[in-house]
Amino acid sequence: MSGIIVALYARVSTEDQTTDNQIIRLREAAKSRGYMIYGEFIDTASGACASRPQLDRMMILAKQGKVHRIMATKLDRMTRSVINLTSMMQLLESWGVSVEFLDQPIDTSTASGRFTTTILAAVAEFERELISDRTKDGQARAIAQGKVIGRPGKSLSDYQRKKIIRIK
Repeated sequence: MSGIIVALYARVSTEDQTTDNQIIRLREAAKSRGYMIYGEFIDTASGACASRPQLDRMMILAKQGKVHRIMATKLDRMTRSVINLTSMMQLLESWGVSVEFLDQPIDTSTASGRFTTTILAAVAEFERELISDRTKDGQARAIAQGKVIGRPGKSLSDYQRKKIIRIK
């Protein structure tokens, strides 16, 4: 054992996605490096959100000195915003907590590592904005073609209709 205590972080954007592959890889990497796993922190939320329940919980533990390193599979699992990443990295650095991304071998304790992290965060933010633009374009095209966007309206049962008529 290396004595390094890690927090494993995984995130997906929607409920129909799973973090299973991320968590399995993180567990294996932590085990192979001899790290002790403090906990697994999993969010289902947009990477653009600065505040997420499990991310916030993990950051509190990092501030308290309970973890030495945070591991995620990719930088965009932590955030897709340059501003959020910069703020997060500054806090973690001030608390003596490093970050390790499995798919992007970056050492956040060096100037070149911080530079690379910032560049990758900018790419992730750009990618998120492109996805948003494509979604809006698709919705506009669908509306122009007469398609209804959003959830279908709920229809009333016969019982509900009769009840409403009686109320009037």
